[in-house]
Amino acid sequence: MNLLIVLLFGLTIFIGTILVLITNKKEIKELSLGIAFSVIVLLITFELIPEALEHINYLLVVLFSLVGIVIIKLLDLFVPQHEHTNDASHVYHIGIITSIALVIHNLIEGMALFTTLNSSFSIGILTGIGIGLHNIPMGMVIGSTLYDKNKNIRKTLFISLLISLSTFLGGLFIALFDIVNSYVTGILLSLTIGVLIYMAFFELLEHLKHQNKKVTMIGLFIGILIFLISLLIH
Repeated sequence: MNLLIVLLFGLTIFIGTILVLITNKKEIKELSLGIAFSVIVLLITFELIPEALEHINYLLVVLFSLVGIVIIKLLDLFVPQHEHTNDASHVYHIGIITSIALVIHNLIEGMALFTTLNSSFSIGILTGIGIGLHNIPMGMVIGSTLYDKNKNIRKTLFISLLISLSTFLGGLFIALFDIVNSYVTGILLSLTIGVLIYMAFFELLEHLKHQNKKVTMIGLFIGILIFLISLLIH
């Protein structure tokens, strides 16, 4: 039962992708990137860093965050080169980096959600709702950025579905093995922080500089509202 709930909340990324593909407008793509930036920055600052510090000390959080940045930068070398503009190549590049970051993040999220559901079902449900509110704008980014390049709806939906399932895989891993201790959790969270920092400040921010400022500001504001609502639900 708990694994099914983890799966359902993980699929909110897929739902976000469907929403943005249904509209298929440039403004929605730009809006989703603005939402994603504010949600990611707030997520790092108010949730991931404090949570990581509950498991490991400050120096280790900084160290493994830097490792996360280096890892994603190395992976970045295998992605076709691009300019930080508003063109399809850079938007697609953001989609790839976002996908990598989400898989890592969702694996940890799935582990945490399954553990919380086992401890307290009601708190687990509220946590899942908060996760869903984070995931929908992320799914919108996946949909808008990947489709912008390949124009293939089936391929975009398939990739989004695979990313969504990473949440379930995290929960399944805990259900089968239950070997992730506090120290390992802290390291995984710190790696996620590094990956998301790279995605927000070296990819998304550069793209936001070249798009409609009004749409960007609206997206940033919506992202803040989404995050605040998720905190209240938590």
